[in-house]
Amino acid sequence: MKKRLCFVIPYFGKLPNYFPLFLKSCEANPKFNWIVFTDDDGNYDYPDNVLKVKMTFKECQTLVKSKFEFHVALEKPYKLCDLKPMYGYIFEEYLKEFNFWGHCDVDTIMGNLDKWLSEEFLERYDKLFCLGHMTIYRNSFANNRVFMHRLKDKLSYKDVLSNERIMWFDEEWNNDYNINRIFLDTGKKVFKEDLSLNISYSYNNFVRGKYVGKDNTTMPFGFEIEQMKKAIYIWDQGNLFRIYSEKGKLKKEHFLYMHLQNRPMKMNFSLLYVDRFEVIPDEFIPCRENTITNDNIDGLCICKSWLVQKLFCQRLIRRIKSFFV
Repeated sequence: MKKRLCFVIPYFGKLPNYFPLFLKSCEANPKFNWIVFTDDDGNYDYPDNVLKVKMTFKECQTLVKSKFEFHVALEKPYKLCDLKPMYGYIFEEYLKEFNFWGHCDVDTIMGNLDKWLSEEFLERYDKLFCLGHMTIYRNSFANNRVFMHRLKDKLSYKDVLSNERIMWFDEEWNNDYNINRIFLDTGKKVFKEDLSLNISYSYNNFVRGKYVGKDNTTMPFGFEIEQMKKAIYIWDQGNLFRIYSEKGKLKKEHFLYMHLQNRPMKMNFSLLYVDRFEVIPDEFIPCRENTITNDNIDGLCICKSWLVQKLFCQRLIRRIKSFFV
């Protein structure tokens, strides 16, 4: 019997400092698998359901180029973002024992995947989700080659592979030729709802940006930015949720995973040995209270992050330096 789902992650260079917490959240999902292709020699404790495959970026380039009969402009690892929808084809030799495959980012913390991604639910779709930080595909010969489909008289994948710059082929963004449009054009069954806790990079606090589609909002790129919530974000024995106050009542909301968008985060390694931890806007910390109440939630929601100001200063410094180059 084939296994349910395997996520493919090629990552070259130094993995994020909180990668061990990512692995911890993977380990809490034993019915799912991950394969990490990397040249990072860090001494990480990979759980049984996460396979590390030692690979250099040059070896990855060679593998990718062997799959196509035309020039592939894969000069830097970041360009791999555009190739995510092609992983089922590129890495097919590693995926034979799985019914579904997917890609996900490592600047994430997994929630309880089995809560949503049951075998019965997955079998309804050929593709799930519309964003690059997690997408899932049915693992079949034909489905893994849908990215080659001609859309509006255009073979987008050839343009993507021949161009060094990022073209957002892997997700719904500022383009009309991404993989999601191609799957819809072929009549494939696509699950489009956003189940992620996708943290916006434009605020010091945690603010969720939710993809709802360009047809359902006037906001740019089809994303709605929620009103800032007075919330506590918790990972508890594989479950990822937030507790927030609304009109004097506490509410609890679960998520498939949390995407931190490369937000700088501090982490104490002692968290690898506890069952619960909090995620605050610039750090992973031990849970401060066993129970969240209306009496203590205000004191727990204090934000000490200066992310937006730091980003502004970095942009300003780069701009000033550019005048002297």
